[in-house]
Amino acid sequence: MRTFLDRMRDLKNQEILQRSADEPLEALREKALDGQCPSNFAEAVKDKGNGLLEIIAEVKARAPGRVNVESLDPITVVREYAQGGAAAVSVLTDQSWFGGNLDTLSEISENTELPLLHKEFIISEYQLLEGRLRGASASLLLAYYFDQKELKEMMEHCHRWQLEPVVECSLEEELPRALEANPKILMINNRPIAAIPEEPSKTYQQGSVDVTLDWWDKYEEIREWKDQPGKILISASCIDEPYHVQRLMEIPCDACLVGNSAMTAEDRVSHLKSLRKGS
Repeated sequence: MRTFLDRMRDLKNQEILQRSADEPLEALREKALDGQCPSNFAEAVKDKGNGLLEIIAEVKARAPGRVNVESLDPITVVREYAQGGAAAVSVLTDQSWFGGNLDTLSEISENTELPLLHKEFIISEYQLLEGRLRGASASLLLAYYFDQKELKEMMEHCHRWQLEPVVECSLEEELPRALEANPKILMINNRPIAAIPEEPSKTYQQGSVDVTLDWWDKYEEIREWKDQPGKILISASCIDEPYHVQRLMEIPCDACLVGNSAMTAEDRVSHLKSLRKGS
């Protein structure tokens, strides 16, 4: 069965082909050599030992089956995120399903000092560089898209361009190759995006914060990975209220990524402050 992620991979291949015709990979590499060093994403989102869970707040206009905002004002959103205590910002740049674009990443980068995660359906070095040149500090790598060798190669590309690779798993079968690659940052997506059908509108919202907790209890390999110095665990999706954060604080989870609930909150500042404290 083809999945939503398969569909997005086809779309991204087309986009890369079109954009690279105007600006080839080597041109992006040359520009990146002259770029400024990005903010330290890992340092921002790691556990500070203060009893609080760090928040990565996401800029996302819409998602399959839902609209978060009719008209996105990214600067206002990010300003409110910063006031609410967000440690970092995730910026979705897919236009087709999520209403984002690379210009929004640039605009946010120019108006905040918070480190930025480039959240996209990344399948190539070309996209890594597109994000890097627009101010990203980190890049999302979906384990679904890569075999063991490819994942390590993509992580090496990230390191070459001073990007922190954030390796995401949403299915249990993805965990072995993700942990074998031994990333500094592992993100568990509580929503099984790798199993969502090609047409996702009716099923996209499925998920539960229990996924992170269950995997932590079930897999000794995750606990062994986390025991290594400097490893950072992030839980993403389905984190909508303080109770969810309280649950995550039962395990050594460093941060959580909050998207829809942050975007749609009537008072984003208060919402993030409440989430961060878990109360």
